Amino acid sequence: MASTRTVVVPRHGAAPVRWAVRAFVLTAFAATIWFLGPRAAEVLAAKFDRAAQHSPLVDLDRVGFVARPEWVDQPLLLAISKDLGPWLQDQVPILDEAACVRLHDGLVGEPWVQRAEVERAFPDRLKLRLDLRRPVVAVRAADGGKLCLLDREGIALPWVDTPLPVVWMYREGGATTLRFELGKPVGENRALAAAAIAIEWRDEVAPLVPGCPALLEIDTTNLGERWMRGRGYPEVRIKLRRDDGAPVVFAYDHPVGSPLPRVPHKTKAEVLSKVLARHPGLRGLIAGDLRMQNRWADYLQPRGPGVPDPDGPWSELEGDGGRSGKPR
Repeated sequence: MASTRTVVVPRHGAAPVRWAVRAFVLTAFAATIWFLGPRAAEVLAAKFDRAAQHSPLVDLDRVGFVARPEWVDQPLLLAISKDLGPWLQDQVPILDEAACVRLHDGLVGEPWVQRAEVERAFPDRLKLRLDLRRPVVAVRAADGGKLCLLDREGIALPWVDTPLPVVWMYREGGATTLRFELGKPVGENRALAAAAIAIEWRDEVAPLVPGCPALLEIDTTNLGERWMRGRGYPEVRIKLRRDDGAPVVFAYDHPVGSPLPRVPHKTKAEVLSKVLARHPGLRGLIAGDLRMQNRWADYLQPRGPGVPDPDGPWSELEGDGGRSGKPR
């Protein structure tokens, strides 16, 4: 869910001007009503506009962040502040409605901002409440190029180097890059499926696993079994960080929202907890399968002496209807 942060834009020494402006407006109102009658509304509007232009100025470049969401780390804070910077410059008369509307529209036009509220805090402040889009996955091209970040709705956000899980546009899964427009939803199913898995992992699986390893990558290359068929080649695989930094590949599941039966997230968490109990920090492992509630140990790689490949005997059979794990 998008989080709210409050930006306070202060100005000092505005109190005397505030009373002068208020007195002017009230005097103008009384005089206009008395002398102009039917034309009063038109003249009042003009007088108020002129008064607003000369109302106390708020310096937009004097911004203080009152609060920020816990997920906004230092790189994200710097990136978001830089992108919002062009709208937080110069000065705005606090009573100038048109200027405040332009400020609001400029802020919500930035990819990071889902919703904005501009509130006057008399005599000398504007409060900006921003609902920010939270990135959940980073998208890279097949050649390693940095493309964009995605939020839970698949909205493209500017690239920032953060420890988010990555989805790669491997050529085996389709296009090797991603067409996107910042602030707009992407249309690539592999990227969208990865974003949904990232949220599921963050919110439902990882909290159930003490000392859960970091999620490094979400591999959706085989989405729709485009690349390979077989029990050993699920639509989604993930890579977790081993205690020495190396990735460990785990078979994961069908994508979120699939019409096919999915393994409950509690089962995945239970399996991973058992793996970690036997191999703290995933030490020595290169692969496993989080779908196997009972035979999970048989699917760990490298296999110990005398442990057979549970899929081995079946992969050599002829006429198995394409389930041998060979590319289609």
